[in-house]
Amino acid sequence: SIAFTARAFGADRWERIGEILAHYQWLALLGFPALWVFMLGFPWVAGLAGLSEGVTGQAEVYLAVRVWGVPFSLTLVLYSAFFQSIGNSRLPMAIGWATVGINIVLDYGLIFGRLGLPALGIRGSALATVIAEAAGAAFMVALAYRPSLQARFRLRFLVRPRWGQLGPILRVGLPQGLGDFTEIAFFLAFFAIVGRLGEVPLAANNIAIQVTHLLYLPGVATGIAAGAYMGRFLGAGAPDVAQAAARRTLRVGLAYMGLMGLPLWFFGGPIAGLFSEDPRVIRQAALLLKLMALYQVFDGLGIILRGALSGAGDTRFSLLVLLGVGSTVMLPTAWLLAGWIEPPLLGAWLGVFAHFIVLGFILYWRFRGGSWRNAGVEVR
Repeated sequence: SIAFTARAFGADRWERIGEILAHYQWLALLGFPALWVFMLGFPWVAGLAGLSEGVTGQAEVYLAVRVWGVPFSLTLVLYSAFFQSIGNSRLPMAIGWATVGINIVLDYGLIFGRLGLPALGIRGSALATVIAEAAGAAFMVALAYRPSLQARFRLRFLVRPRWGQLGPILRVGLPQGLGDFTEIAFFLAFFAIVGRLGEVPLAANNIAIQVTHLLYLPGVATGIAAGAYMGRFLGAGAPDVAQAAARRTLRVGLAYMGLMGLPLWFFGGPIAGLFSEDPRVIRQAALLLKLMALYQVFDGLGIILRGALSGAGDTRFSLLVLLGVGSTVMLPTAWLLAGWIEPPLLGAWLGVFAHFIVLGFILYWRFRGGSWRNAGVEVR
């Protein structure tokens, strides 16, 4: 949505933003039934991945509750993008931290039966997330629909869908969505490879994912900022300024990702020890965190550049690159190296490392070439 809302803001067509957001709300509602298809197909996915009965059972319990939070998480994402497009990133940050805080407190209560709440275990973990996201979405919408903002940007929840608006949104957004889907699908296939390595590698993998997920989120935020700058300056008719702003944002993001790799490299073992007492799990997680300390710079390169290109409306190229690199580099290399390198978990993630390197440099070539200037995004 940033490709359109930021461009409308930069072009001083603020009154168009409300209708743009309303069309995205329609698309989100139409996509919701697909989640139930995924839920019905999860046992097949678990079987394909070779997960144990214990892991599969816990995952099904978690997903059956977690799926109800998707409308709230989509609302958070959409209105966060709205505020970021108009230059207010502090409000989404504050609401994001408040949501995390609510989630932590409810996790403590609903998982372990504290604070007068029932002990629900992994079901409680999912329920805590759903409640926290619902609260965050309510805060976000309430602040967006303050009378001054609602009038300035003509915000409303529902409008009659208009093809003149849906057409450009789908032309830009469908490749973006398919790209996200492609990336998730490749990682699902990759985690199926990891799942076949055994429960110790799977536990170590989950620890490393949780730790790096926390550290790479600011990289995602930097990518959103790059997209917002691209959209706003392109809307204002200043493509050179857009490229310069995105390049500076890229430098900041890569510097951050590099610095955040230092604790992963030097303190991977103690960090893993916070999650598990099994020395086998800690050893493999520590090795994996060292690798992640190196590859997350290249991961950040891809995340930020893809955000910048998306903000310009250049989404088809990113989709094709994700398809090509994921199918020819990531999965084949992960599969082969998992059988050649000890521990196999490290070998599998070396395949992901190669994927991020190739993907990042191809996206940088695209960004530097400047063909995104002719992406043809129009605010109608």
